[in-house]
Amino acid sequence: MRQSHIVTEDLMRITAEPIAWDKLRGKRVLISGINGLIASYIARTVFYLNDERGMGIQLYGIARNKVKTEKKWGDVLNRPDFHMIYQDVTAPLDFGGQIDIMIHAASQTGPDQFTSDPVGTAMGNVLGTYHLLEYGRSHGTEQFLILSTREIYGKGNLDFVTEEQYGVVDPTSVRSCYPESKRMAENLCVSYRQQYDIDCRIVRIAHTYGPGMLLSDGRVVGDFLGNIVNHQNIVMNSDGSGTLALTYIGDVVAGIFYSLLHFEGYVYNVSNSEETVTVKQLAQTLCDLFHDYGVELIMNIPKEKPAGYLSYKLGFLQSDKAIAEGWSPKVDLRSGMQRTVQYFEEMKEEN
Repeated sequence: MRQSHIVTEDLMRITAEPIAWDKLRGKRVLISGINGLIASYIARTVFYLNDERGMGIQLYGIARNKVKTEKKWGDVLNRPDFHMIYQDVTAPLDFGGQIDIMIHAASQTGPDQFTSDPVGTAMGNVLGTYHLLEYGRSHGTEQFLILSTREIYGKGNLDFVTEEQYGVVDPTSVRSCYPESKRMAENLCVSYRQQYDIDCRIVRIAHTYGPGMLLSDGRVVGDFLGNIVNHQNIVMNSDGSGTLALTYIGDVVAGIFYSLLHFEGYVYNVSNSEETVTVKQLAQTLCDLFHDYGVELIMNIPKEKPAGYLSYKLGFLQSDKAIAEGWSPKVDLRSGMQRTVQYFEEMKEEN
């Protein structure tokens, strides 16, 4: 499977960061949710390190769907440094080998999933985290990193939140299956850190976009980019006042590796706080950037807010702590959107 030059450029930029990459040399690394946007970029970074620097990392991926995995990865699955485990993370992990580093990226993240499958959403975060940590505890895992979310901060009065500022989450709301289970997953991490001395780390992210993301997936960014790639008008099904903090995938993955290999602490926000826009501003920016596609913004405001979406405003992630220790976002919104659309245009030509 040919890799887009856009992705290759991202991998070059990520691995050029002044991170102690040699800490990964010869390690056995497991990534849950390997087919997801962020997890797959982490995996491709590992393969790039092996190919370009001879790191000798053995990568283990967890996924539920074998057909989807084979379609996504193609002949990459034949690499001798890539090993797949097909199972749900809500079941105990039992493949019999030692893993040095675990990265837990498996999670349902779509608002429609929060309302249609709240139990599956919650258990993927809680049981998934528990089973991976328990396997790591009994098999000598050195480091464990979980991808968390800005939603754990809950409802508050701040425009930007640091790692110590928490608001309220209503446990009686079905929609809270996501933030509440992520909060519990984080607590499991710090509990295992305290009780079993596993080096557990937490990275809190917000809206991530870039090559390989799902288009037209029911979420704002994916839907809008799907419209652009398919040369369709963007139809705004709200007043567009909702706010987004968008971070390009390459910057997020660099931040994850900084958190894993470089940072001194164990809880970090990783988000481009300079790239905050309203939903309407994002739509208009895309229409302006790709005006040659003949797309327009059409307002179609419903009377009721769609199920699954938050009823309150979340604070943006303040990433000063990560920035002070060396990470910084490199790709601005306009450039990131152009790179993402260019990637999908290349993929259409290839197919």
